[in-house]
Amino acid sequence: MKHRILTCKYHPELRWTTKEIAWSVKDEVSGDGYYNGSRNIFFIGTPSGEVMYRDGSGLHCLKVKDEKIIEECSCPSSCLIIAPEDKLVR
Repeated sequence: MKHRILTCKYHPELRWTTKEIAWSVKDEVSGDGYYNGSRNIFFIGTPSGEVMYRDGSGLHCLKVKDEKIIEECSCPSSCLIIAPEDKLVR
């Protein structure tokens, strides 16, 4: 099953991942939707700059940058949106 890459609308430098089934689409054209809670979400950090894994399955991220731990924001899951890199997932 394909994974989705999510970001917070208030913290666009952060990324999470979840299975496609956990994202409900409201608008087919724009891809707008919401996390529906049917699967867990996993915090993956901040994009490393390498963009995607070689197989296109996800985004390479860092959880430590410049010797600082990258932490999740405390926003509710309703603030999650599709990240720009999601369109590159195969």
